[in-house]
Amino acid sequence: MTEYKKHTPMISLSGTTWQVLSVLLDYPDKRLLHDLDPIAAATRQIPEPEFKHAVQNFLTYLQAHDLLRLQENHTAAFDLGSATTLNLTYHAFGDNEKRAAALAKLQHLYDRTGWERTSGDLPDYLPLLLEFLWLHPRPEPAAATQIWQCLNAATHLVVGLEKKAPAYAELLRPLGRLAAAAATGTDQQDSRMTPRPHTQGEPT
Repeated sequence: MTEYKKHTPMISLSGTTWQVLSVLLDYPDKRLLHDLDPIAAATRQIPEPEFKHAVQNFLTYLQAHDLLRLQENHTAAFDLGSATTLNLTYHAFGDNEKRAAALAKLQHLYDRTGWERTSGDLPDYLPLLLEFLWLHPRPEPAAATQIWQCLNAATHLVVGLEKKAPAYAELLRPLGRLAAAAATGTDQQDSRMTPRPHTQGEPT
């Protein structure tokens, strides 16, 4: 586990990057389309070139479709197959006691920082986790390790979305690369968080 402390690239990302990713990965609604101009302005402030380029391309995708199609695409990408669910711990555990323990640890982390979830999403929902990082971009080492283990599922998500939802795959690819880079040399990586083969059924 100590190796993760040497690979905490999440700390190098700006709060703006986490915030924009969180907003864009959440279920699209009227507010999202209404806020495209301020989101584009925020995107210009993203300091990481690869993330900035991916977000700008995703904004072009949003501008090219109406809300109904965007909502259909989001549902098709993330809600109709467990292989691309945005509930990250499912990729490592499926639905079992280990996943329940991982969710409880995440919730405990949120509680320790005083951050309260305002939606009914589970603690491992990716847009929710990214929102947390926006508000708490410098988590303590133990918390960073825990978060990082969840974000490791981004590499698996990108693969699953390549053909199914390429716009989302492109948006997530920098995060997936970050995950892969962080995993390099982590010979003590916690194998419990290695994405498992997917089976039929939806995550809860």
